[in-house]
Amino acid sequence: MIKDMKIKFLLIFLALGLSLNTALNSEKSDVSPTLLQEKRLSAREIKAVEILRAPIGSGSDEVGVSTPDEANPEGPMSFALGKNEEIFILDQINSRIQVYKNKIRIETIPLPTDTYDDLDLCPDGKIVLLDSLNQESLFILNRKGEVLNKIPLKGELIPYPLEATEIQIVEEGKFAGIWVALDGRSVRLASLDGKSLQPIGAPGKFSLNGKRLMKAEILGEITAIVYRSEENSFARWEPEITVEFPWPIVLLHGIWEDRSEKIYLGAFLSGKNDRGEEDFAHEFVVLNPQGKKLNRFRIFVQEEPHEIRRSIRLSPEGYLYQMFVDKDYVLILKYEP
Repeated sequence: MIKDMKIKFLLIFLALGLSLNTALNSEKSDVSPTLLQEKRLSAREIKAVEILRAPIGSGSDEVGVSTPDEANPEGPMSFALGKNEEIFILDQINSRIQVYKNKIRIETIPLPTDTYDDLDLCPDGKIVLLDSLNQESLFILNRKGEVLNKIPLKGELIPYPLEATEIQIVEEGKFAGIWVALDGRSVRLASLDGKSLQPIGAPGKFSLNGKRLMKAEILGEITAIVYRSEENSFARWEPEITVEFPWPIVLLHGIWEDRSEKIYLGAFLSGKNDRGEEDFAHEFVVLNPQGKKLNRFRIFVQEEPHEIRRSIRLSPEGYLYQMFVDKDYVLILKYEP
């Protein structure tokens, strides 16, 4: 069972890191992307701003990337958005977190090991790290990199720690706390101050205000279904929302909500371009709170093969951030849908 699960997750990561066609042409600090478009698609061009270009390496201002001859290439596994426009990058290759602001490194936080695969931030500034493969635990650290709490993942609600794919910090509502997301469900393991709690489960991912559950599933080749619960309910759900994509869905990146309760659904697609060649795309659909489609756009597709566990973030204001490896740099773009 564990072996099969490892293969499943490896295939997903490889799908995200294959040498794909570029959907954005950029070498400047501020870029206007030329996005992958087809006449028959309604996905539109979207403005992107390069907010970080960090050199690859182990130096003080750099971010580590591993490109072995016989193993899976690895980039920084995750990043998080600070409250004051900081960017926190999980530089697990160099056992540290690199903190940037206005394109300048302002802080380096040492880490005990190099096996972490996701990163998030508590409201009080504590750091949350996930290691689902090696130590099979959730870690709470201070800004010095000292471990304040280590919470094992394995238990009745998480029988296989490898199922835990990411951290979700729920800051508001009666279900506030530190959650880990699994396939279609979540488990709360700690309070916002990092103290262990009796685990509870929820059938989905929480909205930004913590009042609703959300989840999305693939239904057929080009169709996804979005589910949202009623407020403060795990059992009562609103009518499902059907979202169609122009190309077959390889996987869903996830579902998010911003402060205005707009819903964002992202998918990795595989199809054919006008020349009949196989192509790939990261496409996002934006819905209003009632499920009406507001927008559809595509973002950059990484050419390098490096694995990144969590490459996309949505800010409360509705800005989309994307981290990827581009030749000798790790870049982060900010999109304004």
